Amino acid sequence: MTPPRASGTRPHSRSSWFRSFCAFCLDVTRRDPFRSAAQTILAVLISYNAAQWLRLSEPSWAVFSALYVIQGSVGGTLTAARDRVLGAVLGSLVALGCIHLIGLGGWRTILCLLAGIGIMSLITGVRPRYSYGLVPVAILIIAPGVELLENAVHKIGAIALGATAGAVASVLILPRQAHRSAEQHLAKALEGCGELLSACMAGVLAQDAPDLRTAHDRIARELAAAGTMIEQTRLRRKRRRHVPLTPLLKQIERLWYSLAMADRLSARCLPEPLRDQLGEPVRNATRDAERFLGEIGQALADGTLPARAGGIRSPASGVAAAVEQMRSDGLFQPLPQEDIEQVFGLSLAWQQLSRNMNGLLEVAGDSRDGTAAA
Repeated sequence: MTPPRASGTRPHSRSSWFRSFCAFCLDVTRRDPFRSAAQTILAVLISYNAAQWLRLSEPSWAVFSALYVIQGSVGGTLTAARDRVLGAVLGSLVALGCIHLIGLGGWRTILCLLAGIGIMSLITGVRPRYSYGLVPVAILIIAPGVELLENAVHKIGAIALGATAGAVASVLILPRQAHRSAEQHLAKALEGCGELLSACMAGVLAQDAPDLRTAHDRIARELAAAGTMIEQTRLRRKRRRHVPLTPLLKQIERLWYSLAMADRLSARCLPEPLRDQLGEPVRNATRDAERFLGEIGQALADGTLPARAGGIRSPASGVAAAVEQMRSDGLFQPLPQEDIEQVFGLSLAWQQLSRNMNGLLEVAGDSRDGTAAA
């Protein structure tokens, strides 16, 4: 009797492998390097072919413009494309004006170049987004064409074509909204703050002090990325379903600064008698704070407004009450001064963290009606 063949094993294995491969590919396509590369390739293809079809004399201007307008979000790309075109127009006008007033040839070219670059640099100092205008100023003065005005118009047209190609590519290929990206980075920063708080309190209550540099680096990286995306966002109006990103970023930064106090406390473990008295209140406060930060972060990642959260001041009050009870019982009298300072520093740190978390709730959880957290 021949044993039955495991007919279902191989297809199931292939199906599982295929699903894993598809999930991996989907995860890769969501990452910024892949998105930027795909958008840049498409922008270059569009700009070059459009320049060839229009028979532009210098298609390289369109390609270069397309290369440098791609940003991390649709709003950032559209803003960069607009600023590049406006900068090119402004720079061309400055160059043409200097050429008309000063002229070209010999020392006039040098004087014209100095005047044009100087004027455009002053404009850029006031409006940095128009800094690309320095390029057409230099090119039109140093290498003017036979027909100066026509040459300037062609360059502006090529720059506008490349900028438009970049904007089209950012919309067609894996478009990413700046405010959603900022919310996701802020959510990761909050997650990192929760992990950092947990590690700090573990260091206070345990013998081994944890290495917190990685956690700090992660928070700094996510906050920097969120700040960049906030600068690119084109969402200007107040909306009922939109969390104010800049105030939220500042609140998370304040929370991170407060965690530096907890970081310093974690460098030295509490003596065993103090751990017996403060262990449970500190663990309860840490658990509730982590849950609170996780709820806020998850709501941001999902693009929704966080619900009202309670129980934030209560854990900190529990730590403060435990410290006060120890003082009333006279438990501090036989302790060294450094132990007493660490205990009161721990209580102060939790009071500050509670204020920070209530500030987060005021900005994020109550942004639908603008009322402060209770």
